[in-house]
Amino acid sequence: MPALVPDLQSASLEDVRCWFESALGKQILREQRAILDQLLPELFGYHLLQLSVQQRALCNASPINHKITMGLAPGDESPFRGDATALPFENDAMDVVLLHHLLDFYDAPQAILREAARVTIPMGRVLIVGFNPFSLWGLTRPVARFRSRVPWSAGFIRPGRLMDWLDLLDFRIDRVQYCTYGPPISRSPFIGRVPDYSRGLSRRTNLPFGACYVIEARKYVGTMTRLRPQWSRSRALGNLTVVRPTGRSAARSRHD
Repeated sequence: MPALVPDLQSASLEDVRCWFESALGKQILREQRAILDQLLPELFGYHLLQLSVQQRALCNASPINHKITMGLAPGDESPFRGDATALPFENDAMDVVLLHHLLDFYDAPQAILREAARVTIPMGRVLIVGFNPFSLWGLTRPVARFRSRVPWSAGFIRPGRLMDWLDLLDFRIDRVQYCTYGPPISRSPFIGRVPDYSRGLSRRTNLPFGACYVIEARKYVGTMTRLRPQWSRSRALGNLTVVRPTGRSAARSRHD
């Protein structure tokens, strides 16, 4: 199992999973699932891959029948277990890939993202859930008393930086949704209330200051052919086929 090494301190996979079982961690999962429940029904295909630092299923709302949750540790219940930086799947195998906080806690986020891009089919989607540094949680993180503890040990990758990485991998951003605007305390009035996205994500306030973001990106490799106008006359004429004159046309040609 690859080591989980955040910015300056280290945290074990067990520590991360224990935090997601806490009251605050469960609330974060509920809010993130509320967003995924609105996004996933619009994504179709044959195969979906979930890669998450925790073991709860997050893709139940997907219409895709074949859902794979890959385990990251020897004791995981999933029938598939592997290295997130070397996925045991062929190229262009998955219609949808969900990366749930993997980029936050692993020490090789770009390698994981490249692997996710490799196994995603052309026009397939990658969904990335991560912690936002431009939030109350991000502001609390540098002064947190226990910096080595979860979730403060996470990478908190900037959405803009992540979008740059996706652009280099020939992905285009379809949507970015934010959630969890309260402070990171379970006694906050914001905690315990799951946002209502029943009328659609685009109709809700979506300020880029939420503690978590969900990025939906589409892979365009090998699917787009750029058509350029042929301004050169010689090139245009070069595409014409010369037909040999026959019959009356040939005789007239000889007399000429």
